[in-house]
Amino acid sequence: MTDPTEPDQIRPPEVSDRQSIAIDALVSGSTHLEAAKLAGVQRSTVTGWCNKNIIFIAEWNRRRKQRLTAAGERLHEVTGAALDAVAKSINDGDTVTALALVRIVGVEHLLLAAQPGPTTPMGVHQDLAADLRSDLVGEMFVVEEVSWMVERDSDASAN
Repeated sequence: MTDPTEPDQIRPPEVSDRQSIAIDALVSGSTHLEAAKLAGVQRSTVTGWCNKNIIFIAEWNRRRKQRLTAAGERLHEVTGAALDAVAKSINDGDTVTALALVRIVGVEHLLLAAQPGPTTPMGVHQDLAADLRSDLVGEMFVVEEVSWMVERDSDASAN
């Protein structure tokens, strides 16, 4: 594997401190105006970053995915506790409360959550390769002229 610090390696530039502050605010539910105030920039700057800046959007999406993953894991834990309470309730004879909770929550999402993904290194490798293949195929089909315009708009929004 090559050293990522070698000068001939392509590495995406990192978001600026102001962009990072704005991303944190947006991920926490702030509006563009609120994020802009926290980051010390204009609202239109944050809007430009959100709509056109490739590096900003990628980092924003990465953090959103990270937050959603954490929320999903937390929900899974809480659901486990709720199921324990339902089981206790049923075991204690309180079927009305138990059935009401099951009706409210449903079970379809629990069945999906019970499928965490591959459990072998090869299975994980195949999933990661499929994700990478999907990204690469998407990049291959971007028309060069359109790609140039996206890059231009992204660069213009970086300021």
